Amino acid sequence: MAKCIIMPKRSTNRIQGMSEKEFDEWMLSKMDACQCLDCGTHNQCAKNSGERLYCVVMKSPFCIENKKGCLCQDCPVSLELGLTRTYHCVEGAEVSRRR
Repeated sequence: MAKCIIMPKRSTNRIQGMSEKEFDEWMLSKMDACQCLDCGTHNQCAKNSGERLYCVVMKSPFCIENKKGCLCQDCPVSLELGLTRTYHCVEGAEVSRRR
């Protein structure tokens, strides 16, 4: 899991010292706080594929193409990481859009 994650610079300092196991546990705790499953844009294909936490990982690889509402701005994960953008599932992880 850890190899595909791209974290905002603000957050990397906190997680740099983590082992891969600790990082995976941290990611799992963020998955539990993630609101993607309740979002109007998150479709059945994405649910069946287990996709979520787009703000940290990447946009949906093949399931989500249309914007149908967004919960990113109120998501505990986005708030904790200090993210400001929305529709990560369609447009990609915030860190990749900041470049």
